[in-house]
Amino acid sequence: MTAIVYVTLLLSLFIVDLLAAISPGPNFVLVTQTAIHRSTRHAMAVVAGFVTTNLIWCLAVALGLSALFQIAPWLYTGIKLCGGAYLLYLGITLWRSSAEPQIVSNATSSVGAAFVRGLLTNLSNPKSVVYFGSIFALFMKPGTPVWVQAIAIAIVLTNTVLWYGTIAILFSRSLVQRMYTTARRTINRLCGAAMIGFGARLLLVRD
Repeated sequence: MTAIVYVTLLLSLFIVDLLAAISPGPNFVLVTQTAIHRSTRHAMAVVAGFVTTNLIWCLAVALGLSALFQIAPWLYTGIKLCGGAYLLYLGITLWRSSAEPQIVSNATSSVGAAFVRGLLTNLSNPKSVVYFGSIFALFMKPGTPVWVQAIAIAIVLTNTVLWYGTIAILFSRSLVQRMYTTARRTINRLCGAAMIGFGARLLLVRD
């Protein structure tokens, strides 16, 4: 392929990847809830967890993740089951918190814990498994120049920071939090139900 063709492919990857990030999912729920209940620092730590996991996925694809899933389908199934169970746990926790008085404090959990939660949530996110195992893998075929692979990885990481970083900052603002406070119980239960739904689908739906 010529350089122009690769540039066109990378531009299409930028658009597809950004749309994939914007589409609702467990990551969006987690970062908004963290921004509202904790602080901007905690929410950005969650985003850092997302970025770290996406880097892991990118490197895994570059090293042959799709082929590995074909050789060992049990590995894919194991990731799905663990991910589904973790999302169910997050959903139930969030649903139960809807009945508790809200106390916003930066000391209620460490920034490190927020990072780990972002890491595990994105690692278990069904969107990530499907996206990196299929769509993103198309841009990392054998024979693809190293510079193209490097830019593709940079695009994914940049989009993650741009989108979720913006969400983290937006939902950390006092105006948004005041609006949230008036409907906290309903929003928490909707978000909890969404998490439970994501987890149940991951556990029950066969590919």
